Amino acid sequence: MKLKRSLAILLILALAVSLAACGSKEGSVYVQSVEELSKVGGIAPGDRFAGMVVSEHVSEIQKDTDKTVEELYVKSGDDVKAGDKLFSYDVEELQLTLDKQRLEKEQLEASIENYTSQLEELEKQYKRAGTRDKLQYAVQIQTTQIDQKEAELNLKTKTAEVEKSEKLLENSTVLSPVDGRVQEISENGTDNYGNPLPYITIQQAGAYRIKGVLGELQRGGIVEGDRIRIVSRVNSSQVWMGTVTLVDYENPTQGNGKNDYDISSSSDEMTSGSRYPFYVELDTSEGLLLGQHVYLELDTGEEESAGLSISSAFIAYDDDGAPFVWAESGHKLEKRAVTLGQYNMMQDTYEILEGLTAEDFIAFPDPESCASGVPTTHTETVTQESGVD
Repeated sequence: MKLKRSLAILLILALAVSLAACGSKEGSVYVQSVEELSKVGGIAPGDRFAGMVVSEHVSEIQKDTDKTVEELYVKSGDDVKAGDKLFSYDVEELQLTLDKQRLEKEQLEASIENYTSQLEELEKQYKRAGTRDKLQYAVQIQTTQIDQKEAELNLKTKTAEVEKSEKLLENSTVLSPVDGRVQEISENGTDNYGNPLPYITIQQAGAYRIKGVLGELQRGGIVEGDRIRIVSRVNSSQVWMGTVTLVDYENPTQGNGKNDYDISSSSDEMTSGSRYPFYVELDTSEGLLLGQHVYLELDTGEEESAGLSISSAFIAYDDDGAPFVWAESGHKLEKRAVTLGQYNMMQDTYEILEGLTAEDFIAFPDPESCASGVPTTHTETVTQESGVD
């Protein structure tokens, strides 16, 4: 479950090793920002994401493409109850068809009554007729009976047509099938990629989950199975817990998300790139409301600390076991003792309680190139000279 985060950590370590393997640039050793190293996987301890309470279940209302919507009764964000009107079709043509069918039905009913009257009269005449005329009346009776049966069959067909048209007319106003909130209305029926969309999407009331979004640079920072703290925006003492059940890399969205609830609080990323929704299943949803905005934090299972956390690969040890790092001081390396805090086995990082700040720069502890007094250079220099933007 932690594969993507592990890959992100290995990527940064590989960069550090490759820089160290370069030896030095004109006798200097490359150093990296402690602040950036503490953001392995694109997420630093304490980073927050904006999120929103959404429904676990969604109802999608399709529109009949052969009909024209006459009136829309709801808008995005509206709360609806089952049976509330959502929209109605233009039924003028359907009403004209129904009126014509009803007239044809009445005509058939009148024809059948007329055939019944004819048969009664023919039966009387048959009984009064002489032997020579009985055959003629018998033929007329048989012909009228056939015409009547045909009219009765046509009446059954026409009755079914009328019932169908009446049902279509009754359903010209589409009602909400569930209680919930209108999440989206798609007027054009397709997304930016041409994929079909439902006309109206309703988040059903009931079981809730939390939706957040990862930026492109945060890929792998959150994975399925991670524990998440959900914090109220208006009352920080209100906290819920949940587990990431899905990081949807298959359906990215585009845009800068400046007006969207589901964008990471980090504002220095390439927010115009792809954004990937992730969903958190709540341990309990008591006290949460559908559509409520919240903050999301990655929960490491440890007490939050004020110290920085960096990969264990950047920490070296003296012969007596005392930890230190190779830190930059006045554009030169110095051997700096550090005080270690908690070890995070999941991320293979140590908390640095003393000895470093976020503003410091450190080098990968390569014994062949690191020594006190060696000149330092920053990785940014390589980026500029190599033409990478």
